Amino acid sequence: MYLTNEKQKHRSLLGSYNTRKWNDASPLVYFEKIYGGKPLLKKIKSIGLETDINFHSAMIQENMAGHWIASGWSEINRLNVMSLDLRKYKFEKLNTSHIEDFNLNTIEKLLPLDHSIFDSYWRNSKAGFIETIESCNRNYLFKKYSDENLIGYAILGTTRNFSFLQRFGISKEHQNEGHGSSLLEDVISFAKNKKLVNIRLNTQSSNNAAKKLYLNKGFKLTNTDYIIFSSR
Repeated sequence: MYLTNEKQKHRSLLGSYNTRKWNDASPLVYFEKIYGGKPLLKKIKSIGLETDINFHSAMIQENMAGHWIASGWSEINRLNVMSLDLRKYKFEKLNTSHIEDFNLNTIEKLLPLDHSIFDSYWRNSKAGFIETIESCNRNYLFKKYSDENLIGYAILGTTRNFSFLQRFGISKEHQNEGHGSSLLEDVISFAKNKKLVNIRLNTQSSNNAAKKLYLNKGFKLTNTDYIIFSSR
């Protein structure tokens, strides 16, 4: 019922919510509350205990955390929001030509690379990529090569004049070689050339290496944090 590849919508007297498998590498269940308060959250926690399912929430704004904690959920991961004001960024010429539209036809080819980059918890699934596509009006895929080998990628989603760095990573065996820095420069230069206002992103609060890279390229930490809660 809950461990499905595609997102499923559920309705009850207490509220409504979406679920799906967290990803293909984990037995966790992704839980996205549409509407409902503490009674719904307590009910889902109870279902998890009865069925031996561990629900992990979608990203929740920090100022909404009280309802989740009061309902017995636990903070499992925290993400910082960072932003780059492109109006203050000095434009530089784009260095790569490996840019294309990211759409449904691209997902299957991208999944193996994604799984080589991220630890099992943070790996994406086909359903996750579909949600990425649907979250913005248009999405651009940046590919990073070493010789002829595809070693990294980034997805930049745009809506009106704003953009969001949806995914970003370099495969583990090619990290600390400068590829992440040059890939991020390509994304920023592309966004500046498109006359976008800013780039926002989420990154794990514990990932100091990633935060250092973003800070070095001009990103600033905002006052917003997101939290992922676990029903266990």
